[in-house]
Amino acid sequence: MTHRPNKKFVTAVAWLMLGASSTVNAQTIKIATIAPEGSGWMKSMRAGAADITQRTDGRVKIKFYGGGVQGNDKQVLRKMRIGQLHGGAFTSTALIALQKDAVLYGMPLLFNNLEEVQFVRARMDGKLRELLDQAGYVNFGFAGGGFAHLMSNKPIAKLDDMQGLKIWIPDGDTLAYGAVKALGISPVTMPLTDVLTGLQTELIDTIMGPPAATIILQWNTGVTYITELPLAYVYAMLVIAKKYFDRIPAADQAIVREVMEQVYVGFEKQGNEDNEAAYQALLEDGMKPVAAQQGQFEAWRSAVQKSNHELAAEGVMDAALVSEIECYISAFRADNPAKDCSQ
Repeated sequence: MTHRPNKKFVTAVAWLMLGASSTVNAQTIKIATIAPEGSGWMKSMRAGAADITQRTDGRVKIKFYGGGVQGNDKQVLRKMRIGQLHGGAFTSTALIALQKDAVLYGMPLLFNNLEEVQFVRARMDGKLRELLDQAGYVNFGFAGGGFAHLMSNKPIAKLDDMQGLKIWIPDGDTLAYGAVKALGISPVTMPLTDVLTGLQTELIDTIMGPPAATIILQWNTGVTYITELPLAYVYAMLVIAKKYFDRIPAADQAIVREVMEQVYVGFEKQGNEDNEAAYQALLEDGMKPVAAQQGQFEAWRSAVQKSNHELAAEGVMDAALVSEIECYISAFRADNPAKDCSQ
């Protein structure tokens, strides 16, 4: 006698198998960031993650760990290497650990203003993104955050004013460390996540940071003066290790790229505006602006540019790419937008 399985049973088993298959194939990408929970950045990234989950019918989920709960940049990178995390949203100073030339826009005293930044980025973003991709990191574009400024508890108008100060440099930021040393100052290095405690305990008394991030991270509560000098261009990037991203089906990868690139376009548009508004907010809250003395900017730039070139000669950065950026800046200042500086 031939046994005929119950149709309802077959249907139930089929659905269970489909459900199991869907669960097995689903990819959860775990990403860490120091952006505080509740901030505009976290809200936008979580909204993007929800959109991705919906558009992929749950096949791709992105889980964000905000507020630095997964540790500083070094700890996040270590967790990425062992698979506890799959990606991170990193500031420009941390990108050197991913691909050495991804930090080029952040060379101290490189740019005079945002117009120069945009001119250079329009010509070099694609190249730097491709270098990151070749290094094994999928990325979704740079998000600018304006310029970092010197902030301290004493006015800094000239180089001598920095003598004896405990100036913070992000841990691992080779460019900033070299720049400060070139100016004859001994910096104090610590992770970004320790800066507020450092100010509160007087381990440091001077920081370099963009106004918007300074307010979000509450660093402004520990400093009184801000020097009106575009010290370094600050930006951020979200990356996912390629070995994890490649597990996602190609069609879903396209959705992730589309959504997250739009999120970062929004960050780029809003970042510079927010930083300018934050600068004004700092002044309105009582922070005192300090103008650099005549000739100081040129003297500082000369010393720092020498440091940048020495680091490039040592292989910390690609010397040809440094020359290319400087060539484009010179072209902009000479009102020669058609000049091709590509290597």
